[in-house]
Amino acid sequence: MRSNAHDPPPLDPPPFDPRSGDESWRGGGRAGFWRRLLENPENPLGWSLRLFAAAGIVVRVHLFTVVYMAGQMLWSIPTDHGGILFVAPAMLALFVVVLAHEFGHCIACRRAGGEADRIVMLPWGGLALTRPPNRWDAHLKTTVGGPLVNVMLLPFTAAALWLVGLREAILFNPLAPLSELAALPAGSTLATFGRVCVFWLHVVNVIVLGFNVLLPMLPFDGGRIVQAVLWRSLGYARSMTISVYVGFAGAMVLGVVALVADRSMLVLIAVFGAFSCYSELRRLRGEADLVTGSFPLPVEEDAPPVLPKGPTRAETDAQREAEEVDRILAKIAASGKDSLSRGERKTLERATQRRRG
Repeated sequence: MRSNAHDPPPLDPPPFDPRSGDESWRGGGRAGFWRRLLENPENPLGWSLRLFAAAGIVVRVHLFTVVYMAGQMLWSIPTDHGGILFVAPAMLALFVVVLAHEFGHCIACRRAGGEADRIVMLPWGGLALTRPPNRWDAHLKTTVGGPLVNVMLLPFTAAALWLVGLREAILFNPLAPLSELAALPAGSTLATFGRVCVFWLHVVNVIVLGFNVLLPMLPFDGGRIVQAVLWRSLGYARSMTISVYVGFAGAMVLGVVALVADRSMLVLIAVFGAFSCYSELRRLRGEADLVTGSFPLPVEEDAPPVLPKGPTRAETDAQREAEEVDRILAKIAASGKDSLSRGERKTLERATQRRRG
């Protein structure tokens, strides 16, 4: 998954800005310690720990992710739950594959001329904060960059399975992948652990690729690919609207399949996709109501400037107001509504009231 300039990343607010006037972030105090540790101590939904930075991309792990993985480890200790030597490789493979997937989004965004500097590992996957140029092709390249990494990993994981004697597991049933481990070759504990690691790396990579490409729901890559392709011919507003309703349909189909197959995890994913589409629809309607009463379009890079129609004072003032509104709309598209100052919000309100009147 990825987040762009139009969608602030859920559960992970922007980092604390020391220029805001609050000096408690500076070293020494208790508040400063918690800010350095969790980044946003005032909001538990935004608690995350910094892991490392690579190529200017900061990688953080959400605290809920740490709790989830620790819970899975503790749950696996009894032998009838698989054992920690079986569950630990699954958690490690999930983390590595998802992290590589998110780096793919970031690298693709930069190659498309955009910016990407942040990855947050969440309990259900990862989220790359990307800001591609406001063009359909740039958004499409950024989205495809993640699944492309998974495709590039497939030959290596398949070859590794072949070498460790698990060639039958290369093609597995995605609804029951563990059945392939029934024929696990005998060997030492270390050899068995290595085979399990290779098995999970391959299985997790295939599942992550399938979910992100085959599910046409936001915020999964499949939903963003649908939106970017439609953007080319229908424009941003209609493409977003259609992709949201396609996502609702995809969530319903996935939910039915999950109930028939008795897979509770798929039910949760379907609910999550439907809720994400609903949130996106509310965001679109909120921006439309705030600005002009119709869905706002992001500013295209090659859009020609709007010239004044006449030399009168009233027309000049109207033109200046229109240019200011266009600038504010571009800022909303790039940074979200929360980035607007009080004066910019008043300008939008005045313009909205005037157009409605």
